[in-house]
Order: sequence, then C-alpha cells, then structure tokens
Amino acid sequence: MKVTKKRVIIVAFILLLIIIAVGIVTFYLKSNDSITEAEAKEFVVTTYGGTINSIGEKKEEEGDVFKIVFENNTGTYKMELIKKTGKISSLSLQSLKSNVANNGLIEENKAINLIKEQISGDLLTIEETMHNKIAYYSFIVKTDTNEQAYLLNRQTGDITEEAVGESSEYIAQEKAEEIALKEIPGKVSEIELEEDDDFGLVYELEIDTDQNKEVKMYINAYSGVIESINWEED
Repeated sequence: MKVTKKRVIIVAFILLLIIIAVGIVTFYLKSNDSITEAEAKEFVVTTYGGTINSIGEKKEEEGDVFKIVFENNTGTYKMELIKKTGKISSLSLQSLKSNVANNGLIEENKAINLIKEQISGDLLTIEETMHNKIAYYSFIVKTDTNEQAYLLNRQTGDITEEAVGESSEYIAQEKAEEIALKEIPGKVSEIELEEDDDFGLVYELEIDTDQNKEVKMYINAYSGVIESINWEED
C-alpha cells in the first residue's frame, strides 16, 4: 500500500513539473473575451479539486494575471493564470499535507541506510531541505581526503553532489575560525557546521572576545562570507 501511494505521489509531481515547464495549458478558449475571476475559480476547483484560499490580479509582461492560491487533499498550490488567454503561466507546490509527506517521502532512517549503501565515509550531518519545491535531505560525508555535501531526493532516493556556485566543497573549520577571529579578535569557544533556514550551510561560531563579550557568528560554509554577527546583550 505504501509503495502504491509513493508511486502516485511521484507521478503527480512529474505531471506538475511538466505543466510548469510547458506552461500552455488552456481552458475556455475565447476569441475576444478575457476570462473572469469566477471562471478562473471554477477552472481551478474543477481541475484540481479543493478550495480557493485567495485570488488577486497583477500586471505582468504577458498581461493581466490571476494569482491564485488553492488547497486540495495533497497540499497547497500557487498558480498564475493569464487573464486574456486562460493559459497557466506557472504552477508551484507551496506545501504538502502532512499525511502525504509521511506516506510518500523517504524518512530519515531509510535515507541514512541509502547513504551508507552508496557512499563510503562518515555521515557528519543530515538536514531536511527544499530545492525548487522538491523535498531533499542535505547531508555531509567525511572521507580520508575531504568532506562533501550531497542531496538525497526524498521522492526517488537519488543522491547527487550538492553544488553551490562553482564549487560543491566547503571551507575547512580552521579557515572559518580564521575568518571569524580576523573580524572579531578573541577565542572561538564553539563551532558547528549546520543547515540554516536563512543562509543555507553555515559554520555557527561562538566567540569570547578580548573585551569579555560573547558573540555568535554565522559564516557561509562555501564562500566564507560572514552572514550574521550577533552580540550578547548586556
């Protein structure tokens, strides 16, 4: 039963991606008239089921567009519908319903087993993440020669190296400490590599300054850029 549900969800996602890529699904073709708000709502409910959460209009390059947020038994979606032609210009998944996510996506324990089967080394971190509305596990494996970041697709189980910009490898911990202490002299009391919701993969450092202050700093693990500095309050 679980396998069947998973297959259904995978097929649904594939169809969704096809619709987004093509972007030319048309309904209620008319020679002269634009579609009305009522017709747009009717199309969404008839085609996808569920209910309309919100609908509004906005001017885009292709003309006036209906921006529609709707919810059905699989999740919440955002659609842009060209008013003049009735064409879908974009359709994206905003969030999955919890029951769909639990039954259709690979859980962490299974993901860890897949990682161990395919990649040699020590698993340092594993975090849930989203890329282009697709659920992944972002994880880091350490070998004798380097540390590498990967993505595991939670729908298919496929594993790929995680590339950011021109490099998929991140700076060493020692380099992160060097960057931090060059910015704020003191002593690094704690440093961890983790996935941040705002900045992505970062080194989180706690620094005891020469002025007996405590500072928390976030450094981009790939570029070495200081993303955030937070001083303790007196």
